[in-house]
Formats: sequence, structure tokens, C-alpha cells
Amino acid sequence: MNEVQNTTASGIFALHNVCAEEALARFGGDAERYQHWLEEFINHGPAAAAQIRQAITNGSNDVAINLAHGLKGRTGMLGMSELHSISRTLEMALHNSEPATLWLEELELSVNEMSRAISEVLGKPPK
Repeated sequence: MNEVQNTTASGIFALHNVCAEEALARFGGDAERYQHWLEEFINHGPAAAAQIRQAITNGSNDVAINLAHGLKGRTGMLGMSELHSISRTLEMALHNSEPATLWLEELELSVNEMSRAISEVLGKPPK
């Protein structure tokens, strides 16, 4: 591993609210593959949160539930423990027809923070 990869790898393990060791194990120890999916999250996370908001706004509760479920799975796979929990809670609130506005706002805020943090660590600006 060269110096840049080493620095990036150590930065990944310093991401707040990310269990990188556990996530890396889910990727069979393949750090490059894990990094690829972290890079994908930089744009996917905010887009997914926007799609969830749009579905809720449109009254498409089932679509919002499915989108929240997908984001929950991705954040879990990537070791994003806080985001996984927020996604799960939002999914449950939607499923139970409970007010979801506060959870949606928390999700959007947390997704944007995570995207910025990953972008900074990996030196990859959003597209």
C-alpha cells in the first residue's frame, strides 16, 4: 500500500459513527471495494434522502418505505451505525403511519454530514 492509500485507509477508520472494521469484514477485507462503495455514498446518500422526501411529499408512502429500507441496508453494509439507526426508525415510522418529518430531517442532515466527511477523507468531491 502506498502512502496515499495508507492515509486514506487510516482516514476511513477515523470516520465518526462508522464501524469501518466491521464493514471491511463484510467486504471480505477488500479495502478498495469498501472505499468504492464509500465513494458511491457521497452522491447516493443525499440523492436517496431527496427521493424519500419526494415520495413522502407525493403521498407515496410505500415508495418512501422501500427507499428508506434500501438506504438502511446500504448504511448498515457500510458500517454507518447512526445512519442505519435513523433509516430504520424512519422506515418504521412510515410503516406505522406515524409522523416522519423529524426523522426525515435528521436523516437528511446526517446523510449530508456523512457525505462531506467521506468526501474529505477520500479527497473525492461530490459529482
